[in-house]
Amino acid sequence: MVTVEQLQDDSFLSQCPPPLSLQGIRIPLYRFGSNSVLDKGSVGGISCLIEEEQSVLDSILLAQWEDRMWKGLFRYDVTTSEIKVIGGRRKFIAQFNEGWSRDCMPKLGKNKIPHQKDVFEFSWMERQEELLFCVASGEKLNPELVLSAAVPDCGLLITINSSPVEYGHVFLVPHSSYILHQFLDARSLELVLHVAVEVNNSSFRQFYDYSPSASHIYFQACYLQIPLPVEFMPLDTFFGDGQEGMRISSVTDYPIKTLVFESNHLNMMMEVLAEICSCLQEKLIPYNLLISDRGKRIFLFFQLQTSKNFCTLSAWECGGYFVVKSRSEFDQATEQALLKQLTTVSLDDEGFQGVKRLCCTIAGKFTS
Repeated sequence: MVTVEQLQDDSFLSQCPPPLSLQGIRIPLYRFGSNSVLDKGSVGGISCLIEEEQSVLDSILLAQWEDRMWKGLFRYDVTTSEIKVIGGRRKFIAQFNEGWSRDCMPKLGKNKIPHQKDVFEFSWMERQEELLFCVASGEKLNPELVLSAAVPDCGLLITINSSPVEYGHVFLVPHSSYILHQFLDARSLELVLHVAVEVNNSSFRQFYDYSPSASHIYFQACYLQIPLPVEFMPLDTFFGDGQEGMRISSVTDYPIKTLVFESNHLNMMMEVLAEICSCLQEKLIPYNLLISDRGKRIFLFFQLQTSKNFCTLSAWECGGYFVVKSRSEFDQATEQALLKQLTTVSLDDEGFQGVKRLCCTIAGKFTS
């Protein structure tokens, strides 16, 4: 077994071969600066970026994604899909897209090499061009972009989703030769939150769907034309750590049980959420995450346990965004039908109260 001390030893890491599927590949690499807003605690420093000014990471992501669009790597042009807001109080969103498929989720297969049991091949990618770039921690004070670099260990691979739900739809896949990223961990969540902060785009959303049978975790991200309906719902705050600290609230008047974590101190919020998600995984409670507002707001959706403990709905569906493949279903979509769809999969009241107590207990440990 590889020990923590070995993972921190550069000489040991240099002796370990990288995954064969990524060996020899050179891609753009964005390294975060060591002067991290996550490490310092507050994202206030990110406001030095003018709101209208596009960040470097945002421009890289969109430029790479659009390059693949012009090269024809997507199954359809998602920018031409018809979208409408469904009448009713909650303003659910529906998209008509005949070409969309749920089957384009990452499927990662294990390498058949004895000393690399936990190394995964990115077998869902048909072409290397689907891999856009990688983000990773850096040692320099400021972020840097390396135009051509080997894939680093302990990074976040950014790849296209060939069946995009929205503009800029990508997968964010934690990559490490030495750690089995089967469940959500603090390190993966930290990288994803760091991406949200440095993209610095109010349209950017990130999603995570928990699956106990997944061989490897992954996040998704895209740019939404309008905020998701859940983001407009009223909140009932039941945990607060002072005026500038972290708040945990329940979303009221919404059909699926939902909590919202809000803070300008992302590092603490990340640690709290990672421990909460770990407890949910141990209890086999299906959940989804939605990260918005440049990482400062995280929505946690709770679904009922099923025979396989899968999330029945995706995170964007929990947030009120539905993709339909049938013209008649699109034209006839009603708020009442979507309310029923969300209510049916939601955790019950008793389970929700238990989850809220769990969140208060864990958050209290970090804020006391």
